[in-house]
Amino acid sequence: MPRTRIEGLLASFPKLMVPGQQHTTVETETIRYVYQPIGEEMFVVLITSRQNNIVQDMDTLHLIARAVSDICDVGDQQDVVFHGFDILQTFEEIISQGCRDNVDLAKLRTIKEMESHEEKIQEMIEKNKELEAKQEMKRQAKFFDQQRREAAKRGFSDGGMGSGGSMLSGGRMGSSYEPLISPRPEPVRSFGSDSPPAQSAATISSAARGMRLGRKPKGADILGAMKDEVGLAQEFEDNLSMNEKEPLIAAGYDAPSSSAPMSVEATPARPPIDMKGVHIQIDERITAVVNRDGGSEMMEVKGDLSLIITDSNYANVQVSVETNDSRNAQVKTHPKIDKRKYQNSSVLALKDPSGSFPVSQPIGILKWRIVSDDESAIPLTINCWPSPTGSGTVDVNIEYELNNADLELEDVVVTIPIPPGAQPTVSDVDGVYNVDRAHSVLQWQIPTIDSSNKDGSLDFSIPGNDAGVFFPVHVSFACKKPYYGISVTGVTTPDSQDVEFSQTISLVPENYSVI
Repeated sequence: MPRTRIEGLLASFPKLMVPGQQHTTVETETIRYVYQPIGEEMFVVLITSRQNNIVQDMDTLHLIARAVSDICDVGDQQDVVFHGFDILQTFEEIISQGCRDNVDLAKLRTIKEMESHEEKIQEMIEKNKELEAKQEMKRQAKFFDQQRREAAKRGFSDGGMGSGGSMLSGGRMGSSYEPLISPRPEPVRSFGSDSPPAQSAATISSAARGMRLGRKPKGADILGAMKDEVGLAQEFEDNLSMNEKEPLIAAGYDAPSSSAPMSVEATPARPPIDMKGVHIQIDERITAVVNRDGGSEMMEVKGDLSLIITDSNYANVQVSVETNDSRNAQVKTHPKIDKRKYQNSSVLALKDPSGSFPVSQPIGILKWRIVSDDESAIPLTINCWPSPTGSGTVDVNIEYELNNADLELEDVVVTIPIPPGAQPTVSDVDGVYNVDRAHSVLQWQIPTIDSSNKDGSLDFSIPGNDAGVFFPVHVSFACKKPYYGISVTGVTTPDSQDVEFSQTISLVPENYSVI
């Protein structure tokens, strides 16, 4: 069918609709339009011939409508356009060469996710390597800080007595001041052999404004060496004064230039995961959309419990769990898991006692989904109150409140849009903030939100008159406790022998916003 024919059929569809009538089909001499409204002024339309089975057409139409609603917010046309590629991909999975494929909504979700166990394993390995490299960088940076302190002390003693005579001696000229900085050469050579520590050393050298910890460049003369050694202590004091100024920026003061964005002190690297022969991974993803009046538009939590066996001796273990089912979660077990045993005793075990789990591959054995329209079910509430003053500025007050005291949110970032080119004036802040002029946003950062720090606020004023420019507000965080309230109480073999296991828990937002 040519494109012009399709465009002509779609252009004729609005003319054939009769306002005020409750029907879902429109027929011409050869064409049948089967349609269903999915939002304001939006329809899902299926164009078929009159000879087709209308019951099958209606079933296909309903599947398409449910798939579109699952991909995007059908009440927002911009969101539908934004997810246009995903919607077209779903259409191709449902209808192939004009015929309906044997798929349902669950299979469409599986096709869309395209999860790869090998990819998850590789990501975990790469993440562990990255954490180990960061720890090594911190250790070497601490070692060089200690060397700089020793060098500063020796700079005072050598500069006070006989420094000129020692500098003019033949042995001193040949070695410059390297022995002064590197009393222990072995750690320096091992530090230089690794690429991540070398990057850390370059960062330290850059922050010291010219103080070099390695070999001096070629062509350095005696006067330059004398100047470096005599002024070593002064440079060290300058470095300390530079480091003392950085917490002022981290405390919430705006960076003076857009080319140099505000820097916040880095979060200490988490230790690498010590994976046992049996590792359990609990992952949850939360989606929460709240309107600016405080009402809940939607709240959904999807979670899964995965099992990673790295020791083949434990390939048929049983996992005992404890859940708090006060949130009416929809729970599903893997097809190979004994569902009746889980329902009776909360034990995840294989149906076949002689079977085994795959080794070195994460496998999801339990999934759950929580949907609620209750405002109190949202773990973190964000209220944004922009108030135009009438004098060309807007006073903005943003508050957060932790509704679930059992959770501990870390690295919380609340991103508020601001007018392009405008400079906010912050009068009060709990935590720190950062102004990203390139993206015209203000980032409010709270290190930890828990039961001891349940609420906080940010107040600022900014030039402008439009109160709607400060929406949508987006929130990101990390949490090591599950929203569902599930916990692993033990892992045993089929003969009831306890097995040592490790586990990781992660709760992160997919879309957490105030619109």
